[in-house]
Amino acid sequence: MKLENIIYSFLKFFLLAGVLILFLGSFLKLYISVPNNLSLKIVFIILYLWFTVGINVNFIIPLIGIIDKEINQRKR
Repeated sequence: MKLENIIYSFLKFFLLAGVLILFLGSFLKLYISVPNNLSLKIVFIILYLWFTVGINVNFIIPLIGIIDKEINQRKR
């Protein structure tokens, strides 16, 4: 395995781990600050999931796909 493939693999791993850590950390920090009203918490959860999934699907997943293509092309 080439050094470039290892670097791209680490980059892919850190992107995936970073997205997960940022998602969970931000969610917990914001969720705690929402007032103790059940309807507000439900609306917050729905909106947070909606925007987070939208960002991941539109920006992060294509970026990871490009990195995967680079890894696969350099293996040949």
